[in-house]
Amino acid sequence: MYADYSITESIPVADHVYKFLVKRTGSDTYVATRNDIIGNIVLSSLGTNPDIPISKSKYNRLFHLVIKEHKYLKTGIKLGIKSGQVFNRLMDQLFRDELYHHIIMKNIANKTKCIGEIRQFLKLYDITEDDIKLETIYRDFKRKKEGIESRLMSA
Repeated sequence: MYADYSITESIPVADHVYKFLVKRTGSDTYVATRNDIIGNIVLSSLGTNPDIPISKSKYNRLFHLVIKEHKYLKTGIKLGIKSGQVFNRLMDQLFRDELYHHIIMKNIANKTKCIGEIRQFLKLYDITEDDIKLETIYRDFKRKKEGIESRLMSA
């Protein structure tokens, strides 16, 4: 019988990214496969990424990724600080993209309703104001809203 070899990488992530991932994957340990978006992002982001500088941000929460032997032998992964930071950045972008599309699909126009919808979305993932500031999310949404809407309308 063959042994089940795998690599577990513990990656520091922002609090809101941690809570988002735990809700999406069901645990703080995730076995990466190509069967879903998170697995595809994990396996694709563990390259060398020479174009991305190392960030000075420090995070306290650890999200554990398990990469089975057949995956790391096939893809030739590179582990380290930069790969972990790329993963955190991609998961933050996935989180924000999902939230912003949710707001636009609900066709919310005014700030009060928009912030209320953001609160509901964050509550779904048990994300609090301590994890990420509501105003930060709202300002980022306002900056990206027009681009998202134009992409949705052109499809």
